Formats: sequence, C-alpha cells, structure tokens
Amino acid sequence: MPRLLEIIAALVLIVITLPLTLFSLLISSVFIGFPPFYLSRRTGQYGVEYTHPKIRSMKKGKETGRVFFETHRINFWGRLLRRLHLDELPELFLILAGRMSFVGPRALPASLLRGMDTSIREGVRPGWTGLAQLWLLRKGRLDKRIQIRLDSHYVKRRSPIYDLRILMATLAGVFSSGTLNLDPGGSADRISFEKNLRDGSNQ
Repeated sequence: MPRLLEIIAALVLIVITLPLTLFSLLISSVFIGFPPFYLSRRTGQYGVEYTHPKIRSMKKGKETGRVFFETHRINFWGRLLRRLHLDELPELFLILAGRMSFVGPRALPASLLRGMDTSIREGVRPGWTGLAQLWLLRKGRLDKRIQIRLDSHYVKRRSPIYDLRILMATLAGVFSSGTLNLDPGGSADRISFEKNLRDGSNQ
C-alpha cells in the first residue's frame, strides 16, 4: 500500500475508532490492570527493534513469551478484547509513525525468532494484519514455523492488490472466526517451546 494512503487511512481510522479505544482502555484499567497499555519490544524492518504498544488484555504475572502458557492470566474481559481485536487499536499509531504497515509479516519479539532465517520478512515493515494473522483467525492457533513460511510467502507476492485482498479477508475473518485457541496442546511449537523453557530453567 502506498505510504501516503497508509497515513491517510491510519488518521481516519484513529479518529473513527477513538471511542472504542477509550472504552477498551477503561475496561482494561478497571478489570485487568493498570496501566492499561502493555509495552513490548518487537523486531521491525531491517531487524530494528521498536516499542510495540497494545491495550493490556492479560493480568500482570510471570511472562514466558507465549500466551498458551499464560491463559490463567486472561479473564473474560481480556478474552473479549482479544476476540474483537480491540487490544490492537494502538498499532494504528505505529502505522502512522511508519513503524508498521497495514499488511505485512506478523510483528514478533526478537527472542521468538532466534535460530530462524528471518532475512526475507525483515525486508518490509511488520503488518497490522497479514497471512499469518489470517491463518490464526481461521485455524485458532499458529505454529511459529508456519508463521515464518507465511510471512516469507507474503513478501515474495506483495502488491497493492494482494494487500487489499488480505485486508478484506481479515475484515471478514474478524466477524466470522470462532474463539481463538489460546492453549494449543500438542502443537509442535508448544512442545518445542516447553522443552526449551524447561531446559533453560534447569541451567
């Protein structure tokens, strides 16, 4: 998507969604925890890390880096924010600032990308949505290795028309997807992560 069009679209959406953003911040502050913003470090274009804000959807507690080990920290309100993707509204400001695009690879912490070839996905800005997000909407869970392949596939095929198709599919998916499977027991990604987590704690 052309940069000028992204700026205009981001500004329009920020204004339109402002009441939803304020409502989500209130819900998060009252029922989940204060402050209502959750800040993390993510890897962006060219491998440069940046501060990634989201509306807090999980109660404070020990963080492992993968949500399927922290489901006990997500209450009804947190699941609601995630189900409606309201926790992602602050990312519009990242699009406005040029840190993200509307469509692109899924933004991830650098710690989750260690040992994987991410050179292709780092050639473009992370996306508010993308093929990986569509997979998550449709399947309810997302293996890290599948995610990297989807991101690489997107970068090779990206075009304004392709971006528009992904945006339309995302909009349809948000209203038709079921509850996200936050506890994908038995997935290869979970088994591998659990082993690394256990081995690391024994060192």
